[in-house]
Amino acid sequence: MSDFGRRIRAHKTSHQDGGIDEISVEGLAGDLAEDQAATAHGMGGTKHIASLLALVNSKISDANLDDKTDSRTPLAHKTSHQSGGADALACSGLVGRVNLVNRGDPANWDKNVGDLTTNGAWQDLDLNLLVPAGAIAIVLRCTIAAALVNAILTLRKNGNAQEKNINAMRTTVADIEESAQHVVFCDAGRVIEYKASDTAWTQLSMLVAGWYI
Repeated sequence: MSDFGRRIRAHKTSHQDGGIDEISVEGLAGDLAEDQAATAHGMGGTKHIASLLALVNSKISDANLDDKTDSRTPLAHKTSHQSGGADALACSGLVGRVNLVNRGDPANWDKNVGDLTTNGAWQDLDLNLLVPAGAIAIVLRCTIAAALVNAILTLRKNGNAQEKNINAMRTTVADIEESAQHVVFCDAGRVIEYKASDTAWTQLSMLVAGWYI
């Protein structure tokens, strides 16, 4: 090969990186034949100008990442999920967690003997006005007294047919008040069942102390 030919073949290095006549791919049309490694760079600087960053930010937000149509405040939005918030979470929808809610300090009994049927048969007791939706059990404070010893008040979940999974209390001394607190499972409508002996009750009072939700 002539000296001229060797010089022609060897001049390719002048077009490579660092050569005196380096070629830039930015000036070449079409796709590169080989995959190119991504260049590491920060979000700012010359790689991403302010207007581009603003456009990206407008396209990706808490509102359009949400699977609902209403928007969210990206920062410090936890209050929207708390009780009374615009998007309050229900504990009943959280796996593996049950909360006991203290109703507070009621001044009066919720039910008294005049509000209840005492014929020795099961009756429904609807507590939906006192207990919120999502409750799975109700905490009942009961006080009873009767002229008859062994007068019985029995409680169970609404819809149950047996008398094994029940709460019960009975008078042990005539005309002496006796009190107990019971956790009674309820249905979705916050209804439970009760059965009170067919006798002369001098006191048969119930109070919703709280609930599990």
